Amino acid sequence: MYKKISKNEKVTRQINDMHSVDNYLTKDTTESVSVAINKLNGKLDSSITKNERVYYFINADVDFLIDGETVHFESGDLLYLDKNTMFSASGEFEAVVINTPAYGVIK
Repeated sequence: MYKKISKNEKVTRQINDMHSVDNYLTKDTTESVSVAINKLNGKLDSSITKNERVYYFINADVDFLIDGETVHFESGDLLYLDKNTMFSASGEFEAVVINTPAYGVIK
């Protein structure tokens, strides 16, 4: 089984004025994994991951506050967040974000 998802099929969510998400692979296709392009220009409010998450930063100059520690990311860096990790961010980035299981599926 395979599925090609073209850029015309993505579903864009405007979280707020500073944060948008282009959803490509969602729980509607598979509950195992989701893939999106996240864009931030400003601040990302504090959140706790419900599942494992990976950010691959295409373009970035951003600081993440992860469990109380500030970590700086630039283009080409990768961030892995385990389940139940508290984080927030400040700066700019465009990143491929992979969630396992898919975003919205809690296991």
